[in-house]
Amino acid sequence: MKKWMILCISLLAFFLTACGGGNASEVQVITGESALFTEAEIEDAMETAMNYFRKEFDGCTMTKIEYIESKSEPAAREWAQQYGADEAIVLYSVFDVDASGGDGSLNPNSTYSNWQWVLTRNQGEDWVLRTWGYG
Repeated sequence: MKKWMILCISLLAFFLTACGGGNASEVQVITGESALFTEAEIEDAMETAMNYFRKEFDGCTMTKIEYIESKSEPAAREWAQQYGADEAIVLYSVFDVDASGGDGSLNPNSTYSNWQWVLTRNQGEDWVLRTWGYG
């Protein structure tokens, strides 16, 4: 019985580490200057995007995520309207893909720059990730 329990625990540990998703542990975070959002609001949006990246971008490592208001703001108004939200924010990231190609839809051994993360929210609510990719 003891050997069986050790085997089960070992297998569980293996599967938890093997199915890890994306790596965002050492990402460079750049909140930039904003007339629309506080630094905490931008960081909350970034954390929402990075949480999704960690879950869904197997074999990928995010190296940078940033908010550039002059680039984000014009498109954000359209995204907010499209999703019927009070506000939207567009974040930009850079990430590397390992030899596996992520889930198969990404180019193996490549770097993706200016990858967009679009999030919306209504007054007093949390950010919701709506879409991502190249705009």
